[in-house]
Amino acid sequence: MDNRDLWQVMNEAWSALTVRFEPEVERGCKEFNLEPRQWMLLLAVLTFEPEDATPGHFMVRGPYTSSDEYLNRLYEAVKLGYLDIVDASKFRLTDSGRNLTLELMRLARTAMVQADPLKSPESNDIAYLSGKLVQKCLETKPPPTNWSIKLSFKLMPESDPPMPYIEQAFSCLAAYRDDCHLAAWLNSGLSATSLEALTLFWRGEVATLDQLCDRLASRGHSMHVYQDALAELIHHGYLAGSEDSAWLTGSGRVYRNHIEVDTDRYFYAPWTCLDEAQKQNLYQLLVKLVEAFKVSGD
Repeated sequence: MDNRDLWQVMNEAWSALTVRFEPEVERGCKEFNLEPRQWMLLLAVLTFEPEDATPGHFMVRGPYTSSDEYLNRLYEAVKLGYLDIVDASKFRLTDSGRNLTLELMRLARTAMVQADPLKSPESNDIAYLSGKLVQKCLETKPPPTNWSIKLSFKLMPESDPPMPYIEQAFSCLAAYRDDCHLAAWLNSGLSATSLEALTLFWRGEVATLDQLCDRLASRGHSMHVYQDALAELIHHGYLAGSEDSAWLTGSGRVYRNHIEVDTDRYFYAPWTCLDEAQKQNLYQLLVKLVEAFKVSGD
C-alpha cells in the first residue's frame, strides 16, 4: 500500500465529512454574527492556552501571512467581545468567546455523529488505525518539531462516538504535515514569502508580480514584499525573467521538488507503525466511507 494513496483517500473522506458538518457550523456562526474564519481563529486561541495568543503563535504554522494581518483579525474578535486584550499584542478568550467556541465545536461534532454512514465496528476501526498514526507522529523525535500537531491534539475528543475522533485525527495529521513542510524549508535561507511565491510559480498558477499579489492579497503583505521575494528568487537562480514575466528555472524546480520530497520523507516516516494489512484495511474502510457519504448525499 502506497502511503500517498492512503493519505489521498483520507483527505477525500475528510472533505466528504466536512460537507456534512460545515452547514451546521455556518448556521451557528450566522446566529452569532460570526464568520467561520473568525471561529477558526478562536479555536486556535483555545489551543494556545495556557499561553496568551499573539500573532507570533499564528505565524509558526502560517508563516506566509503577515503579523499585521493576524493582529487585525485578533482585534476584530476583540470588537465582537470574544477576546480580551492582555497588552498590545497578547489576547485571551473572554467567557463568551470560550462558550461560543465550544458550542460551535459541539454543533459540528453532533453533526458528524449523525452523518456517520458506516456500522459502528467499521467506524471504530478507522478511529483506531488513524489514532494510532497520530500517536506515532506525536512520539516521533525531531525533525520535524511537532508543535502544530500537539496543538491540534488538544482538541481530540474521546474515541466513542468515532466520527468526531476520526475528523480530529485527520486534522492532527494535516497539522503534522505542516510541521513536516516547515522542517523541509526553514533551514533553506528563503523567506516564507519567497517560498510561497516559488510554490505558485512551481504550480504554474502565476507568471507576473501582479498575478502573485492578486493571488496572495489575503496575506496582508504590500507589493514591495513580493517584489523583494521575486528579487530573492531570481538572485538564487530559482526564477528568471522580470516582474512582468517570470518563470521557474530548472534549479528552481529541482529545489522546490526537493522540499516536497523532504516533506513526504518526514511525514510518512511514522507510518511504519501500521503494517501492510492494517494499511490495506484502513484504505478499504476509507474508500467505503467515501462511497457511503456519496450515497447518503444523494
